[in-house]
Amino acid sequence: MNKQEWESICRQCGKCCYEKVDLGAGEIIYTSEPCVHLDTSTKLCKVYNNRQVEEPDCIELTESLVRSLNWLPPDCAYVEYIRRQDTLAAVKKAEESAKRKRNSKRRH
Repeated sequence: MNKQEWESICRQCGKCCYEKVDLGAGEIIYTSEPCVHLDTSTKLCKVYNNRQVEEPDCIELTESLVRSLNWLPPDCAYVEYIRRQDTLAAVKKAEESAKRKRNSKRRH
C-alpha cells in the first residue's frame, strides 16, 4: 500500500490531534485541548504537509506504528483497518490449517 492509499483510510476526525495524558498501565485520557495546528471546524491540520517540522511531537502514523500505539481511539479508521487485516489474516490461517488437516487425513 502506498502512502496515498494509506492516508485515504483516515476519516479526518481529528481525534488524534488532541492532547492526551498517559496515566500509565495503558490508560490514556484525551483532553479537550487540540493541537494549535488543528482547525477544529474542518478537523484538518493547517500545516499537514509540514507537520513534523512545525510540531516535532506530531508523528506520521504508519501501519507498524498503529499496531504498536496504545493511545489511538478504538474507532480510529487506522485501528479499525489494522484490526480487520489481522482478522482476515487469522481467518486465512485457520482455513489453511483446517485444509492441511483434511488433506493429511485423506492420505492416511
